[in-house]
Amino acid sequence: MFIGSDIVSIIPPPSEAQSAFSNKESVQKEVKATSSQKATLSCELADTKTEVKWYKDGKLLTSSKTIHTESKGKSRQLVIDSVEKKDAGEYVCEAGAEKLAFKIQVAGNIYFN
Repeated sequence: MFIGSDIVSIIPPPSEAQSAFSNKESVQKEVKATSSQKATLSCELADTKTEVKWYKDGKLLTSSKTIHTESKGKSRQLVIDSVEKKDAGEYVCEAGAEKLAFKIQVAGNIYFN
């Protein structure tokens, strides 16, 4: 029995949470690059409005002369214009509470005589 202004709210259980990433399983997670070549890491999002942060070896990346980010629709890319040995390591694309890890391996230029 309800008296006066008692209010009963029925809250349905949350539906299955949607992943921030739409192609988590099919993404190329290991990239092999040669010194001075361009390397691109890409993650596909479920929503075009989602912002991402990129990290290298746990440190937040910011744009520089050789590294920049691109947003095209649901795709977010980290582009390294001219890869150097120091660019090798683990990279993470973070969207909200979710993370997608990548690894870049850098090989030196091979010269033939």
